[in-house]
Amino acid sequence: MCEVYIKINMFLNFLKGVKMNRKIVLFLLIVIPFMLISCIGGKEEEEVSKELNITGGQELAELEQLQKLVKEQKDQLKMLEAQLKQKKTSGSSKAEIQALAKEITKQKSALIEVAQKAETVSSVKGQIVWQMFRGIPSHDFYSGPNILPPLDFKWRFRAGAGFDASPVMGKSNIYIGSLDNNFYAIDKKSGQIVWKVPSQGAISSTAALYGGIIYYGTETGVVFAVNANDGKVLWKARLGGPIKLSSPAVFSRIVVIGCMDNNVYALDRETGNIVWKHSAFMPVASSPTIANGMVYIGSIDKTLYALDVDNGSIQWQFQAGNAISSTPAEYKATLYFGSDDKKIYALDALNGSLKWTFPTEGWVASSPVIKDGILYIGSNDKFVYALSAENGKLFWKTETEGKVLTVPFIVNNIIYVASGKDLIALDIKTGEKKWSQKYDYAIKSSPIGEDGIVYFADSDSSVMALESVAR
Repeated sequence: MCEVYIKINMFLNFLKGVKMNRKIVLFLLIVIPFMLISCIGGKEEEEVSKELNITGGQELAELEQLQKLVKEQKDQLKMLEAQLKQKKTSGSSKAEIQALAKEITKQKSALIEVAQKAETVSSVKGQIVWQMFRGIPSHDFYSGPNILPPLDFKWRFRAGAGFDASPVMGKSNIYIGSLDNNFYAIDKKSGQIVWKVPSQGAISSTAALYGGIIYYGTETGVVFAVNANDGKVLWKARLGGPIKLSSPAVFSRIVVIGCMDNNVYALDRETGNIVWKHSAFMPVASSPTIANGMVYIGSIDKTLYALDVDNGSIQWQFQAGNAISSTPAEYKATLYFGSDDKKIYALDALNGSLKWTFPTEGWVASSPVIKDGILYIGSNDKFVYALSAENGKLFWKTETEGKVLTVPFIVNNIIYVASGKDLIALDIKTGEKKWSQKYDYAIKSSPIGEDGIVYFADSDSSVMALESVAR
């Protein structure tokens, strides 16, 4: 019990043979309670540290196990398909070919079932905090059930320059990088700075929090791993070019991030060493999504890549009509993203085949969020769209006053989204505007929230917290 009995026994042994007097009694009355308080305090600190390090840990561990199972089943499916191809060309009997085709169909069904189970775990409806861009590696995440509009101002934190990155959330702090070359930990309750890390370059992409460690990249091409408790730098890795907008995704032992040197990198999350890299033909500004044993990421070269999570080899690739900076979201073995060709795409996540497209009137840099089979996404045409995830059917669209470049998040059947200088709340069923607030500067940072509070940052220098009046 925190060694308290050992400490007391040490004093008792010390007192053997020592004549007790009033001074010794007073000494014991002071020192022993002090040892107890010290012990309890140390235990509390230990528990706080554990709490920070395992926030969402069980769900993420289960998700990783399911993702590994998906990969194993995907490999098995590939092997069966190769066998089928061989049988068709080697003169095997019709019965043999039909039996193997039936087994392949069964394997596909099993694969989709496990992928959907992984999807269910990844969408624990607010039970995992916002640990990376759009929550977790599959990026279909939405927030918890308790932030109703209207919202009132709670606090403001000012940095030395503006923010393009979005905040991520730990148990007690939010974490965000600024264009002033610093990375900040900010107390969620007070808005006071907890620590900051000078980072030798502007930070325009959102960080990832995993296992008590913050991972983020800079526009000078350096990836940092920082202790979330105290801001201590654990390692730095220099890549071949700037990191702009692409945010890291952490999965198992790797940190995956896109770079403007035309590469996607996977780094060892404990050392920063390069595990693998994949070369695209143009810079990579999209953030990676990890699901089904694959890394999905778009590039300015118009291509959506599906890479093996273990070695970076291409599993499949899909060509859009223009650049892809939208981060894909994976939902029930389907991949959703937008492109500068003004379209929203849905692809089969296992083989890259096109399921449907939906046209908008502007390029789509926003990334989708999905709830109950409905996809929500913004466009440069100032509209927010609600589409069927199954077939792309339009349920509603709502025009805002500015370009919608940020990612929506959903709470209490309300969609919060930043548009131009406005923060807006829309009814999830109808798209009706329920509340809005205009600010002095553009909001490029995607808002996040939990426990009755919304957090976001603007392009001037402010991180703000707004509190639900109904809280």
